[in-house]
Amino acid sequence: MQMQRTETPSLRSAWTKTKEYQLLAILEEEYGFKHATSRSLVHLMNEFSEKPYGWHRGDMQIIYHAVDMRERPGRAIGDIPLRPVFLTISESDDAVAFETGGLQGMRRHKLIRLARESYDQGGLLTQHDLALLLTTSSRTIQRDIKELRTAGIRLPTRGAIYEYGHIPSIRSVCVDRFLCGEDIDNTANECGVSPDMVRKYHRQFTDTVVLYARSYRVNEIIDVTGVPEKVLGEFLILYECHKNRKTTRLNELFTRYTPGIIQRPAPFAPR
Repeated sequence: MQMQRTETPSLRSAWTKTKEYQLLAILEEEYGFKHATSRSLVHLMNEFSEKPYGWHRGDMQIIYHAVDMRERPGRAIGDIPLRPVFLTISESDDAVAFETGGLQGMRRHKLIRLARESYDQGGLLTQHDLALLLTTSSRTIQRDIKELRTAGIRLPTRGAIYEYGHIPSIRSVCVDRFLCGEDIDNTANECGVSPDMVRKYHRQFTDTVVLYARSYRVNEIIDVTGVPEKVLGEFLILYECHKNRKTTRLNELFTRYTPGIIQRPAPFAPR
């Protein structure tokens, strides 16, 4: 099963519905700016506004400044560059975690999510960051991380990442487990996420591969899918690996899921 990369198509159908396009039209039609000038102004506005104010945030997300994952250990936090990341403070799965594991279960569920979300976006949270975000003590976070590691769940925090080395994103892990034959419920249990989140990661994987096959640029795929650049690269590597192995479950994924924002045309569906 193989997807061939095609000539660049237009993003126009999705692009014309965006606020960015509407702003571009206003600058051209109402202010009389040339198209090139309008595009430059829109990009400049995005550069100044998107990171501080988070236009693409979900309702339950905040912007937090984590340590840039490219920074080696040894420097004081105040002397190293930080990276803005979107963190989901609350979601419906938290209630399920509370019902099954009480306050401790919900805290650990959130701990896993926050650490992985930051890592997927190129940032690393410290144990102190996680304690502040979860309104608990650093000692409690340290104990949680230790017990999760004993259970086989490694969290990409500032203190642990250089001990573990590269840790694949949880999205890639969930997709890889499915392609290797594992069922969704077992993947959810092993990775500490809900079955619905596993299905969401499957959908993001298929969206990414389909749009890449249609020659969308990386920044366009990120805009459409909301997948961080680091995860996008892992998805494409994962696809190539399983395509070369002729993994039968690739067909199952592409049959089950279609892109959530732009419908996948039939000519690009895997055969």
